[in-house]
Amino acid sequence: MIVVRDRLPKILLIASFLLFVGTLFAQFIIFNGKVYEVTNGYLSEEQLRNMGFNILKNSKVYLVFNRKLIIGSNGDFIVDFESYVPKAYQLSNGTLYVRDTFLASFLGLKRLGNVYYDKPITVSALNLQQNELILQTDVELRKELVNVSLSGGKLKLSLAPAVFTGSTVPEKVRVTSDGATVQLSLENEYEDYEVSLDEKRFIILLVPKERRLEYVQKVEKFLGYNYTINYLIADPKLVDFVPLLPTGGIGKTAPLANILKANGVLHGVNANYFDPNTGLPIDIVIANGRVLSHRYGLRPVFVETWDDKVFIRKAYFDVTVRLGGVLLLVKGVNTPAVSEVNLYTEEYGLTIPRDASREYIVVRNGKVDSIGYVKNVPEGKNSYVVMVARNLFNKFLKTLKAGDSFTLEIYTDEGYRIKNAIGAGPLILQDGKIIEDSREEKMRYGGGIPTSRTTRTIVAIKDGKVHLITIEGGAGMNFDDVAKFLLEKGYQSAMMLDGGGSTSMVYQGRYVTSISPRNIPVALGLR
Repeated sequence: MIVVRDRLPKILLIASFLLFVGTLFAQFIIFNGKVYEVTNGYLSEEQLRNMGFNILKNSKVYLVFNRKLIIGSNGDFIVDFESYVPKAYQLSNGTLYVRDTFLASFLGLKRLGNVYYDKPITVSALNLQQNELILQTDVELRKELVNVSLSGGKLKLSLAPAVFTGSTVPEKVRVTSDGATVQLSLENEYEDYEVSLDEKRFIILLVPKERRLEYVQKVEKFLGYNYTINYLIADPKLVDFVPLLPTGGIGKTAPLANILKANGVLHGVNANYFDPNTGLPIDIVIANGRVLSHRYGLRPVFVETWDDKVFIRKAYFDVTVRLGGVLLLVKGVNTPAVSEVNLYTEEYGLTIPRDASREYIVVRNGKVDSIGYVKNVPEGKNSYVVMVARNLFNKFLKTLKAGDSFTLEIYTDEGYRIKNAIGAGPLILQDGKIIEDSREEKMRYGGGIPTSRTTRTIVAIKDGKVHLITIEGGAGMNFDDVAKFLLEKGYQSAMMLDGGGSTSMVYQGRYVTSISPRNIPVALGLR
């Protein structure tokens, strides 16, 4: 309750509030971490209460803020019985409206353009991923506070009043901040953009000028049956095909959409076969140059190189580690199966097997960190654990010590530098033809994988573009059906990924396949 006794002030001053009268009113006031919209130069009674004003209305208007008293009569204010401010408020249908100029002066706000503020907006972080630019701020922004423009394919953004405090800036983003305005510019060219707000995140969805990918769904008749075919078609010059893991890493499983979302990716398909008892992927997995799973032998693989070339063929992969001056061939990567030399990466989500006949070498940042068993790989992309048979260790590594060098290499039979790779199969097409040893290839896969008619997930290449394909419905397709189907469409190379109940495709964050999603260990995402 506010109790006031009217008295004549000793001095009535027409204060500096009058300096604001007659100026153009602002559109927004930023105060105590909140943004208030100004309507025709006034803020409403509700907005004032949200700012922290106590308000009482009878024959006069009384406002209290931080122990300061404001008395209003006939549109004029007296502040603390000392300062007189004419035409500072109005009443409309019993609701109080106060001039923005009065509030700005009373609260000691600064002004920049059409904004009054107590302190600049803080942009604490920037993130550019999957053509989505996100600004993290300390207030819930209004779109009108951010000026976004697109000219000649170049996107520019200006936010004021604002400061940038982020520790990192994404590649291809340029940031300037002069203490009052934050300006961003992006190097890539874009055709269009869309702005959205999510609490304290300002999000710009960017549309690249070149077409990165295309999604098509068709009902196609083949061998007398109707099939629903989903195609995700992407240009490897513009898109990366990245194996992605569930939260928790190797040994964990999750539905495709969950894996993609956890990795900030909108499109993808299921990838490797896997052991349902352990959740571990079967065959090669290389993501951004990091080997996450390995299977020795001549295996069908889909490969993306660091110079954006893609191919599907059978290939050998050798993984080696060099500890000090000793080179060792790795026989297993991220697996509980014990071999002469095992390698474990940070992504391994299970406990490293403990074996008395093995020695364990912990590596950090290219150096031996310690020797001895650990349950898990230390955090960090440059951390590993090498498990070596004790007889090998005693023969070749007896003098190994902390600080000695460590290197990891992936060798292929043709010497290409691998960025991403997925192993599965069977291989179906090579050089625009059904593979010559198709009969033998089908025999290499058990469980009826090649021979049963079922739902399929395919990766194929045509005209330099990668086609991720799912086939549902009809009578299902076996190896021979798929080979004929793809051959008729002119694909140069193709191989199967895991199919049946694992088949799934997500586009724009949503399933486009109809099968109930199954937990899988690895997704092939388009980034």
